[in-house]
Amino acid sequence: MLHILDTVIEAVEEKLLAHPPERGGALLGPPGHALVSHFVADEWAPSSPIQYRPSRELAERVRRLEANLDLEFKGIVHSHPGGLPRPSEADRQALAEGLRGNPYLAQLLGLIAVREGAPPFEAHEVPLTQGKLCCFAAYRAPDGQVRLTTLPVRVLPLRRDLETLRIRLGGSEPAEVFLARLGEEMLPAGRLLLPGGLELLFLIGEGYPLLPPVLLATIDGETEAVGLRWPLTAPPEERLIRAVEEFLWPPGPYRKAFGPPGGPAMTRDPAAARAAGWIPGFGGEPARKAEEIYEGLRQRTIGLAPGSLAGRRALIAGLGSVGSYLAEQLARAGVGALTLIDPERVEAVNLSRAIYEAADLGKPKVEAAAGRLWRIRPDLSLRLFQRSVQELSPKELAAEMEGADLVIAATDDPQAQHLLNHWAYARGKPALFIGLYARARGGEIIFTVPERTACYRCATKVRAGAGAWEPGVDYGAGRLRGEPALAADIQHVASAAVKLALALLARPGETEASELLNPALEEGMNYVTFSMAPGFWFYPCIFEGVPGQHAFQSVWLTPTRDSDCPICGNPEGRVDPAEMSLHGPALSQLRGLAHASKPGEPEAGG
Repeated sequence: MLHILDTVIEAVEEKLLAHPPERGGALLGPPGHALVSHFVADEWAPSSPIQYRPSRELAERVRRLEANLDLEFKGIVHSHPGGLPRPSEADRQALAEGLRGNPYLAQLLGLIAVREGAPPFEAHEVPLTQGKLCCFAAYRAPDGQVRLTTLPVRVLPLRRDLETLRIRLGGSEPAEVFLARLGEEMLPAGRLLLPGGLELLFLIGEGYPLLPPVLLATIDGETEAVGLRWPLTAPPEERLIRAVEEFLWPPGPYRKAFGPPGGPAMTRDPAAARAAGWIPGFGGEPARKAEEIYEGLRQRTIGLAPGSLAGRRALIAGLGSVGSYLAEQLARAGVGALTLIDPERVEAVNLSRAIYEAADLGKPKVEAAAGRLWRIRPDLSLRLFQRSVQELSPKELAAEMEGADLVIAATDDPQAQHLLNHWAYARGKPALFIGLYARARGGEIIFTVPERTACYRCATKVRAGAGAWEPGVDYGAGRLRGEPALAADIQHVASAAVKLALALLARPGETEASELLNPALEEGMNYVTFSMAPGFWFYPCIFEGVPGQHAFQSVWLTPTRDSDCPICGNPEGRVDPAEMSLHGPALSQLRGLAHASKPGEPEAGG
């Protein structure tokens, strides 16, 4: 089997078939390989319509190329008149003479180019745009005689594929094809220069395009090998393009970036890429794509979600069914930054109600949630803490409160809920507390605005002795036990929390927030209860006699501030949370603030 680079085929068509017949030239390639990589047109041979004889100048040129480029003379190609796609008797004699004069060669090529040719082509024929190239070789038979035979041939379409790739990727300089040394081997190579200074070097073997090339990418003086996923099911002429476009994403200028296979470039942050499951590659400016995504995202919420959300940060503690849902919805609504706090890892039970996928099993919830959020909003700013609220130091809590515009408490840990309430109120930050009652038949949202509403501690005093829920506490862990519930019921409450969160994140004067939030604040109604089941809790009493009532009801309550509350009471009696120890005997003080004697707390996590 003879292999020929398509650059040789192009040169033969240009130098031979574009002219009258009986023109020729020399074929060269790497020693020891049945590969033709170079063609030298014999521009010095006398023109004759009936016979081609190589010139002395061609022989000298071949000797110089062999010495300077470490090439080997492979044989001769010349053109014939139409209807003669085989060597003449004179050609046979010339090949036999040439083989005898080059005893180091196992065979000597004698290729014939003719203008005529139509399918079907035989194994030793290569179709050309103006005809065909017929491959023959002279070899030594066991009896010592020189014989002539047809030689099966394959064209290595490196130039074709690189030029297609160059056009697709926006390169302006033509692809360069040459031989490159790899150790002791000489391999066909192709180079592309792309906008941004990215250089791609492809090294192919004789199995190309059935087998993938080796690819080396160089930018800013650094070279790295790039593994190609080779799509054998694709047509041969598309394999290189498809493989490269998995990691190289137009338009340029191309720089190192990360994104999904096939692009586009989403980030230059390796940590964000790992969480999102993106692959390394090269692409244009990720910020342009992120801006495009954000503008598209905002198109469907203009006039509904405040325009200032891109500059706001929400702190979300607890990434179960409630917290993870809120994180995703706030990101989709345009909130620009989130702080995520959760110590747990994703378990199979989380897949029924939270935003996670099977591929997330075993991952920290903060990382799995971050990956999903970055896949939605690559420009999203995230701070991650794989710890419980109690494990954060007072200094860390103070810093996170300072940077947050809203605190969302969605944990299944009563102590954490009350701790967040204390810090948020003390630092002047609005906060949301979301909980679901047993089996999510009911739920609640409490939102606090320092100095305008009662704090979470005072608001939850109304639960004492009500007997509406008994979720149960795992006193070994100090957390609520998980309850069976449908995601639809949980998200009914969580969706209302999203609207309140967006309203609380709005800056003063943004009208989008006023319709829902301001009337409730004016009347002190910062405690909303929900019923998702018929006849739940006190709802039948309240709505008795009102027609058209069934499930999915809500009642807004008006808690009052306890003047002795150390969080929202008289200023002189308040306690700074930074002065409270979270460890040792002082933990009882926190439990006292949390009304530990109540019969239970609603569940927010899971």
